[in-house]
Amino acid sequence: MRPPEEDDTANSPGRRIRRKLSWRAEAARRFADAAATEDEARPEAGARAVRHWGADAVRGLLDVQFRRPATRTLLPLVYLLGLVFAVTLPVVCTVLAWGISALLGVLAALLALPFALTIAAAVRLFLEFLVNASRLATRVEHISDLADDLFQVLSEVAEPVNQLSEDVRAVQFWRFRRGSRK
Repeated sequence: MRPPEEDDTANSPGRRIRRKLSWRAEAARRFADAAATEDEARPEAGARAVRHWGADAVRGLLDVQFRRPATRTLLPLVYLLGLVFAVTLPVVCTVLAWGISALLGVLAALLALPFALTIAAAVRLFLEFLVNASRLATRVEHISDLADDLFQVLSEVAEPVNQLSEDVRAVQFWRFRRGSRK
């Protein structure tokens, strides 16, 4: 522990400035909390975790006011539905093509796998874009909080600096008067 200085009274400018400059630690804590919340949205293995994830997904779907973000919670469900769609659509197209003619059925069967892979890749890329946009929004919010905190600290530091500036301007002994020497 450091010894108390004469400037360490509870309301001294030095103490207030040191206390306000601790905004970095507070901002880092908030960012860590936001990252932990983001990690909690990932589903884990196990029946209990699946039930918990299902409850969160239903809560997210029923939140018509959009007060809680459900992007990270609903992503696994959307991805699974996208994969089902990526497999089902080429199979249905192939069956319908077989019904029209055998030649179209063979052609559809040859194109079914690349078509399914293309749909699956598009779904995956779109969902990864959403995840990255969600992460970016979290970081932008964190940067905005940092800027607000920094503005507050700088405005509180500016007041004593302005007072010092006024006090220095009030001192007249260092100014030279014109015409006083003859």
